[in-house]
Amino acid sequence: MTTWLIIIISALGLWIGYLQYLLSKQRSQLDLYDKRYPVFLATMQYLSFIAEGRNITNEELIKFLRNLKDKEFLFGKDVQQFLDELYKKGVDFLRYKNILNDHNLPMEKREKLVDEEAALFEWFLKQFDESRSIFKKYLAIDKK
Repeated sequence: MTTWLIIIISALGLWIGYLQYLLSKQRSQLDLYDKRYPVFLATMQYLSFIAEGRNITNEELIKFLRNLKDKEFLFGKDVQQFLDELYKKGVDFLRYKNILNDHNLPMEKREKLVDEEAALFEWFLKQFDESRSIFKKYLAIDKK
């Protein structure tokens, strides 16, 4: 009788240990989500700012960078490269805006720059869907 009681208590202890392991795994996944989601949100806000036609500023670019400070610890290379590209294209967009503000710019050059800026703006608009697709695997919460 005592042997069976020891076996049952040991099995129960193993079962409780396994459940604690599962709970710990889910908790760490949720903690990681809580750190990753603000980066996704900052990315969407950055894209929205540009899509709304607001003039991008150095301050907006710095704010975007500040919100990405932990990206290399939270995401794989795919997200890191995507975010770096968004930042660099934002710098390009700012450069186009600054050059186009020069009223002494020759018309031919202005037309060319306007076309390039429009193409870059279109690129930014496409990044909403791209962002969701890239971040999806990092923000999915397994229901196991």
